[in-house]
Amino acid sequence: MDRKSICSLLCAMMLAILLISCNDEDDYDSLSPAELSGTYSNKLSAPTNGDSLILSYNGNIFIGKYVEFKTDDGKTAHIILKYVLPHDTETAIPGISLTAGSGSYSFSGGVTTSTGTAFHYLGSIQTGKLILELSDITIPENRLTMNGTWYVAHENASYYNVDNGSMQTMIGMLYNLVGGKLVSNLISSLLDGLTFQADGNIIARYAPLPDSVRIGSLIGNYIKHPANDWNASPPNLATYYVDDNTSLYVIPQIDMIIRQVMINRQTKANSGDSSMENALLAAYQKINTWSTTGIKMTIRESEDPAKGDLILLLDKSEIQELFALLEIVKVFIPEETLNAPVMDLIGNLIPPQFVSIAAILLKGKTFGAILNQLSQELNTIPIEIGIYLYKDKNLSLIHISEPTRRRGIS
Repeated sequence: MDRKSICSLLCAMMLAILLISCNDEDDYDSLSPAELSGTYSNKLSAPTNGDSLILSYNGNIFIGKYVEFKTDDGKTAHIILKYVLPHDTETAIPGISLTAGSGSYSFSGGVTTSTGTAFHYLGSIQTGKLILELSDITIPENRLTMNGTWYVAHENASYYNVDNGSMQTMIGMLYNLVGGKLVSNLISSLLDGLTFQADGNIIARYAPLPDSVRIGSLIGNYIKHPANDWNASPPNLATYYVDDNTSLYVIPQIDMIIRQVMINRQTKANSGDSSMENALLAAYQKINTWSTTGIKMTIRESEDPAKGDLILLLDKSEIQELFALLEIVKVFIPEETLNAPVMDLIGNLIPPQFVSIAAILLKGKTFGAILNQLSQELNTIPIEIGIYLYKDKNLSLIHISEPTRRRGIS
């Protein structure tokens, strides 16, 4: 081999070594793993990096979440989903293979978690932004998903046991004489059914109250909507999981709910009144933990098949902290309203047949005094509130047509 060939060979070898030594950096367009590793968020409460995560859940936007991304070498990554999947506080996805692109990495795969939820993922990451799509999500099958849609027992929608039926407390009298029927008719007017989807979403079939309806009028009757009034709620507002087929955990997705409320407000072209935003902010601070732990409800077999097949029962302990919202509400009520006799404020909302009863129960108390009394009693008396559900839509319609029976306290 002549000297020229030897030089050419040496140059080729040196070039190959140089290319190999630079391969990790050049192939990835100089993206440093250290720049990509970190926590990505789309929570409303984190505006500084509130748009660093673009997350979708079975094809629908999903905000209010954190995702941790870590890579040491630009070849594999470790991802942790924070409170994204029902029943999982953290979902770790280790050993994800990364594929280099133009200024980004991409990745995909499938996982089944330790709690039994299966899903596929597809994503990409670049400096300051993580895009993640979760699809084909299925939670473990349970008694609610097996039936799919459950239907509200109209005219008898509410199960309640307040103060064991006692009339000795203000809240006991109000709820057992008037409130129980009001809540039942309110549920029947707003809700037609609940679908527990296989991906962990709860979809409500709902209808808004007509503008002309006063809440007080619902003590007597509920609103019978025509079939085309009922709408399906958007996905990702509430998710759920079932434990041992006896406990239901409902997880309100607070950021998604606030987002939907704001969208609805914009479509109604309301004025710049900020009272709703203030109330939402206060509620957000109080109940944000529900978006991580869920609201525990008991799945109880109905003792009376005429009323429903199941009762979804909310225990008082799950809403205890919300009783403090009464104090927050008082902040937004003018002093003259708090000092006014409550009958002067709500008398015209009460149907005529209940006015005399309400006058006796309220005994000329001021609105502020009633709020104080309710706040004290809510913390001391036993309360169970739930909703009756039918498996079969036809059964719920049959029982609607039957004469309304007087309901006892279970």
